Amino acid sequence: MLASSLLHCSDARCAPVHKTRSYVFGTLVEITIYSENSRHAGHLASTVLEDFDRLHRLLHAWQDSAVVILNRAIAAGDRDIPVNPELAKLIRDATEFSKRSHGLFNPAIGRLVRLWNFHASEFVPVSPDLQEILRVLDANPKMTDLTLNGCTVNCANPFVQLDFGGYAKGHALDRAISFLRRQELTGALINIGGNIMALGLKGERPWRIGIKHPRKAGPIALLPLFDGEAISTSGDYERYFMLNGKRYSHLIDPRSGYPAFGMQSATVLARRGECSGTLSDASSGPLFIQGTDDWRQMAGQLGVMNAMLIDDSGEIHLTEEMRDRLEFV
Repeated sequence: MLASSLLHCSDARCAPVHKTRSYVFGTLVEITIYSENSRHAGHLASTVLEDFDRLHRLLHAWQDSAVVILNRAIAAGDRDIPVNPELAKLIRDATEFSKRSHGLFNPAIGRLVRLWNFHASEFVPVSPDLQEILRVLDANPKMTDLTLNGCTVNCANPFVQLDFGGYAKGHALDRAISFLRRQELTGALINIGGNIMALGLKGERPWRIGIKHPRKAGPIALLPLFDGEAISTSGDYERYFMLNGKRYSHLIDPRSGYPAFGMQSATVLARRGECSGTLSDASSGPLFIQGTDDWRQMAGQLGVMNAMLIDDSGEIHLTEEMRDRLEFV
């Protein structure tokens, strides 16, 4: 888990905290609701998990899903491919994020992700054929290869293979918090494998979370998470394999076709906004790939004010805004 909520309470006056755990999007999901009504809280958590499961089945990158069906049609050269309105909107929004990141956020490189064996539940070490990587790079699959007319997709590049792994969890968080806000809850915290978003307060205090140390047990820092804020970390320590003493993570650099090197983690805190969950999720990966060269400029282009990078030597790089929020352990 990339980050964790800290929910211990020694105060007997604390209101009941209802916690539900499940396994969706290939990771542990934890829904925490601050409520006196445990039955109502349980019902709301179940509703959120049902939507997560629906999104998982809609966006899965290699099992039968709407995305897999679309990818097959693109590879076959089909034209005027129908998609549902939600997937159409995701493609539009992802294309805008891709433009803002100068292509470092690129859900169109699913072929590269598959070549590195990250379209699997277990990450078996592989060394892909260099010629296969070069074939994909020469084809240059990118989100702008897709054109949308309403809910109809066309794509002239058969090498485009969509993989929303760096986007789906943020979208799910935005939907879940929006739903829970309409239920007039006073507080909730949702954690999807380290992508975390807060609603309201934990009683009279903000939620408090820990950011996992990329090389040690436990958190490297703590911070309060306020209403509508979301945090995401992209790192080389959860989805990776070791080959010949070298670490290969699932974060593929679209420019080289290889996993990005030189970083341990990149954390983004997004302030409350219409899509803060999506912004945090879609921004942490590009910052990881960008590395420490010109990373502040990249953060600004993505609309990110709060960010922390840890390079492969363990050195920490922070925006001033993020430094003010963190309490290092």
